[in-house]
Amino acid sequence: MRVTEINTVLRTVEYAGEFFINLQEFNDLLKTGMTIEMEEVLITPYYIQGNKRLELYQYEFCCTSDCDFSDYILRQTGREHIGDVPEEILYLRKRCFTTVDEPNGLSEFFEFLFGNKALQKEVVQTFGNYVPENLYAIVY
Repeated sequence: MRVTEINTVLRTVEYAGEFFINLQEFNDLLKTGMTIEMEEVLITPYYIQGNKRLELYQYEFCCTSDCDFSDYILRQTGREHIGDVPEEILYLRKRCFTTVDEPNGLSEFFEFLFGNKALQKEVVQTFGNYVPENLYAIVY
């Protein structure tokens, strides 16, 4: 199954006219050994609780076939040299980036996302609690 077709097997929720897939279900599906064919895709995570949502754009996952991480990060930051990019930006963007030929990129992203203490803290500050099942995404 192609990553852009994942919404056909996962439950979705509609919020403000957009359809979101549940990332916990997606992660659980990967753990069952289901093969996901990676293609160029952006996955933008959101935390949705009740009638409120928080876009977690800084954790947007990018899978590409046209460049490696060095080229990607330089384009994203507008910097000319990797050494000019702050370490925390390099770390975050590297964890949210893969190429179509990296078989574990999506699993590694989910591991990072669900274990990220800064993300959890941001959600708790906004909503008062953090429930992993409330992580959703739009797949582009």
